[in-house]
Amino acid sequence: MPRFRVNTAQSTVQVGLRVNLHPSHINANALSGFIECGVDEQGKPRLDQPYRAELALPVDAIKSGNGIQDREMRRRFNVSRYPTITATVTHGDALDGEGRYRATAQLTMHGQTREIIGDVQLRVDGTTMTIDGQQVINVKDFGIDPPRLIILKVEPEVDLQVHIVAELES
Repeated sequence: MPRFRVNTAQSTVQVGLRVNLHPSHINANALSGFIECGVDEQGKPRLDQPYRAELALPVDAIKSGNGIQDREMRRRFNVSRYPTITATVTHGDALDGEGRYRATAQLTMHGQTREIIGDVQLRVDGTTMTIDGQQVINVKDFGIDPPRLIILKVEPEVDLQVHIVAELES
């Protein structure tokens, strides 16, 4: 089965926080992992054949640019005990002929695993696979309480946006 290795340098994860005082964004550029799937002659994944994807993101790689905020996030994630966020794709369905798919994955964060379902745009151009998707997740579902400091309140729902570039292994 063909294996596409995530290009860490070109793949990004962005997290939009819902903060009562101002919007806040957190970025990470250390996504790693692989996607195994056959691809037909039009560059579409062969969902009628076995496939799988495993992705990992070190919590330490998630940075807001604010040291105090980053330390508090690592504390709430208990990064020494749970250093990595992982996602394992368990199912996929084509939504249309335009490269849109619905993916089901097991997301593990802070020692808790939950099923998430989201839509992605997937393209294969030669030996490069590109996946873009976004999803709202509630961090409380993973046992993480968002911070509240005096008048600052962070909502538990975060806007997760991923851009994955993966290269076919030879």
